Amino acid sequence: MKLAILIGTALLFPAAYAHANSAAGNVAAEKQIREALAHWVEAANHGDYKTALAVWAPDLIGWPPVGPDDTYEREAKFASMKPQPMTFVLKIEEVIVEGSMAVVRDIWTQTNRDSSGTEKVETFRSFEVWRRQADGAWKINRWIDGPPMPVRK
Repeated sequence: MKLAILIGTALLFPAAYAHANSAAGNVAAEKQIREALAHWVEAANHGDYKTALAVWAPDLIGWPPVGPDDTYEREAKFASMKPQPMTFVLKIEEVIVEGSMAVVRDIWTQTNRDSSGTEKVETFRSFEVWRRQADGAWKINRWIDGPPMPVRK
Protein backbone atom coordinates (compact mmCIF):
# COMPACT_ATOMS: atom_id res chain seq x y z
CA MET A 1 0.00 0.00 0.00
CA LYS A 2 2.80 2.43 0.95
CA LEU A 3 4.59 1.62 -2.31
CA ALA A 4 1.46 2.45 -4.31
CA ILE A 5 1.13 5.81 -2.50
CA LEU A 6 4.80 6.61 -3.11
CA ILE A 7 4.53 5.72 -6.80
CA GLY A 8 1.32 7.75 -7.18
CA THR A 9 2.89 10.74 -5.44
CA ALA A 10 6.03 10.47 -7.56
CA LEU A 11 3.91 10.50 -10.71
CA LEU A 12 2.02 13.62 -9.62
CA PHE A 13 5.08 15.78 -8.93
CA PRO A 14 6.18 16.15 -12.59
CA ALA A 15 2.63 17.05 -13.63
CA ALA A 16 2.31 19.61 -10.83
CA TYR A 17 5.73 21.07 -11.69
CA ALA A 18 4.88 21.27 -15.41
CA HIS A 19 1.57 23.01 -14.61
CA ALA A 20 3.29 25.54 -12.33
CA ASN A 21 5.96 26.15 -14.99
CA SER A 22 3.27 26.56 -17.67
CA ALA A 23 1.27 28.98 -15.52
CA ALA A 24 4.40 31.06 -14.80
CA GLY A 25 5.24 31.08 -18.52
CA ASN A 26 1.74 32.25 -19.38
CA VAL A 27 1.96 35.08 -16.83
CA ALA A 28 5.34 36.15 -18.27
CA ALA A 29 3.93 36.00 -21.82
CA GLU A 30 0.93 38.13 -20.85
CA LYS A 31 3.28 40.71 -19.34
CA GLN A 32 5.40 40.77 -22.51
CA ILE A 33 2.29 41.17 -24.70
CA ARG A 34 0.94 44.03 -22.58
CA GLU A 35 4.35 45.74 -22.69
CA ALA A 36 4.59 45.28 -26.47
CA LEU A 37 1.19 46.92 -26.94
CA ALA A 38 2.15 49.79 -24.63
CA HIS A 39 5.37 50.31 -26.63
CA TRP A 40 3.37 50.26 -29.88
CA VAL A 41 0.99 52.94 -28.57
CA GLU A 42 3.89 55.07 -27.32
CA ALA A 43 5.79 54.80 -30.61
CA ALA A 44 2.71 55.40 -32.78
CA ASN A 45 1.67 58.41 -30.69
CA HIS A 46 5.11 59.89 -31.40
CA GLY A 47 4.78 59.14 -35.13
CA ASP A 48 7.55 56.52 -34.87
CA TYR A 49 5.94 53.80 -36.98
CA LYS A 50 9.31 52.16 -37.70
CA THR A 51 9.61 51.32 -33.99
CA ALA A 52 5.93 50.33 -33.92
CA LEU A 53 6.69 47.67 -36.57
CA ALA A 54 8.24 45.53 -33.81
CA VAL A 55 4.80 44.28 -32.74
CA TRP A 56 3.95 42.68 -36.12
CA ALA A 57 4.95 39.15 -37.11
CA PRO A 58 6.41 38.70 -40.62
CA ASP A 59 3.37 36.60 -41.64
CA LEU A 60 0.87 39.19 -40.38
CA ILE A 61 -2.66 39.22 -41.79
CA GLY A 62 -5.12 41.78 -40.49
CA TRP A 63 -8.71 42.52 -41.36
CA PRO A 64 -9.73 46.16 -41.04
CA PRO A 65 -13.44 47.02 -41.25
CA VAL A 66 -12.90 48.25 -44.84
CA GLY A 67 -10.13 47.95 -47.38
CA PRO A 68 -7.60 45.28 -48.25
CA ASP A 69 -6.03 42.83 -45.83
CA ASP A 70 -3.18 44.23 -43.76
CA THR A 71 0.25 42.61 -44.01
CA TYR A 72 3.70 43.24 -42.59
CA GLU A 73 4.69 44.67 -45.98
CA ARG A 74 1.79 47.18 -45.88
CA GLU A 75 2.73 48.17 -42.31
CA ALA A 76 6.39 48.64 -43.34
CA LYS A 77 5.34 50.79 -46.31
CA PHE A 78 3.11 52.88 -44.02
CA ALA A 79 5.99 53.26 -41.57
CA SER A 80 8.17 54.73 -44.32
CA MET A 81 5.56 57.36 -45.26
CA LYS A 82 4.78 60.62 -43.47
CA PRO A 83 1.23 59.81 -42.29
CA GLN A 84 -1.24 62.37 -40.98
CA PRO A 85 -0.90 62.87 -37.22
CA MET A 86 -2.76 60.19 -35.25
CA THR A 87 -2.93 59.27 -31.60
CA PHE A 88 -4.14 56.08 -29.98
CA VAL A 89 -5.56 55.10 -26.61
CA LEU A 90 -5.72 51.40 -25.78
CA LYS A 91 -7.80 49.53 -23.24
CA ILE A 92 -6.92 45.86 -22.96
CA GLU A 93 -10.00 43.87 -22.01
CA GLU A 94 -8.49 40.39 -21.87
CA VAL A 95 -5.32 38.43 -22.59
CA ILE A 96 -5.47 34.64 -22.81
CA VAL A 97 -2.19 32.75 -23.19
CA GLU A 98 -1.90 29.06 -23.86
CA GLY A 99 1.47 27.66 -24.85
CA SER A 100 2.91 29.48 -27.86
CA MET A 101 -0.32 31.27 -28.77
CA ALA A 102 -2.31 34.07 -27.17
CA VAL A 103 -5.40 36.10 -27.94
CA VAL A 104 -6.01 39.69 -26.93
CA ARG A 105 -9.36 41.42 -26.83
CA ASP A 106 -9.03 45.19 -26.67
CA ILE A 107 -10.64 48.53 -27.43
CA TRP A 108 -8.81 51.21 -29.41
CA THR A 109 -9.61 54.89 -29.68
CA GLN A 110 -7.93 56.50 -32.66
CA THR A 111 -7.83 60.26 -33.21
CA ASN A 112 -6.92 61.45 -36.71
CA ARG A 113 -6.08 65.08 -37.45
CA ASP A 114 -6.25 66.37 -41.00
CA SER A 115 -4.10 69.20 -42.36
CA SER A 116 -6.61 71.80 -41.10
CA GLY A 117 -6.38 70.41 -37.56
CA THR A 118 -9.87 68.90 -37.60
CA GLU A 119 -10.08 65.80 -35.43
CA LYS A 120 -11.96 62.60 -36.18
CA VAL A 121 -12.23 60.22 -33.23
CA GLU A 122 -13.14 56.55 -33.73
CA THR A 123 -13.36 53.79 -31.15
CA PHE A 124 -13.39 50.16 -32.22
CA ARG A 125 -13.00 46.73 -30.72
CA SER A 126 -10.18 44.49 -31.87
CA PHE A 127 -9.16 40.87 -31.54
CA GLU A 128 -5.54 39.83 -31.99
CA VAL A 129 -3.83 36.47 -32.23
CA TRP A 130 -0.27 36.53 -30.93
CA ARG A 131 2.36 33.85 -31.45
CA ARG A 132 5.67 33.30 -29.76
CA GLN A 133 8.38 33.69 -32.39
CA ALA A 134 11.52 31.57 -32.73
CA ASP A 135 13.48 34.21 -30.78
CA GLY A 136 10.95 34.07 -27.90
CA ALA A 137 9.32 37.43 -28.70
CA TRP A 138 5.53 37.63 -28.89
CA LYS A 139 4.13 39.25 -32.04
CA ILE A 140 0.73 39.81 -33.62
CA ASN A 141 0.24 37.32 -36.38
CA ARG A 142 -3.51 37.86 -37.03
CA TRP A 143 -5.95 40.62 -36.12
CA ILE A 144 -9.45 41.74 -36.86
CA ASP A 145 -11.08 45.08 -36.05
CA GLY A 146 -14.77 45.58 -35.57
CA PRO A 147 -16.57 48.55 -37.08
CA PRO A 148 -16.34 51.90 -35.29
CA MET A 149 -18.46 51.94 -32.17
CA PRO A 150 -21.24 54.52 -31.89
CA VAL A 151 -20.24 57.70 -30.14
CA ARG A 152 -21.68 57.81 -26.61
CA LYS A 153 -23.21 61.04 -25.46
